[in-house]
Amino acid sequence: MHIAIHSLQSTLFEGEAEKLICETPMGQMTVLDHHLPLIARVIGPSLAVVRKTGERTDIPLAGGFLEVRPKSEVVVLAQ
Repeated sequence: MHIAIHSLQSTLFEGEAEKLICETPMGQMTVLDHHLPLIARVIGPSLAVVRKTGERTDIPLAGGFLEVRPKSEVVVLAQ
C-alpha cells in the first residue's frame, strides 16, 4: 500500500509499506493492505511504518489525522 505522512513543514514519509501502526484515542491500530476506508484521529508519541522488507521506521508526532482511502492509499496529516 502507498503511505504518505505530511506535516505543515514537510513530507515526513512517502512510499510503499506493508503496514502502518499508530495510536488512537481508542487504542493501537494497524492498517494493512486493502483496509476498509476510514478517518481516525491519531495521537503521539509516534507511529510506525513497516516496509515489505520488515524494516521499521518510527516517525515522531504529537497528533493528527489518518485517512485510509480506496485502492490501498493511506494519508496522515501530522502535527
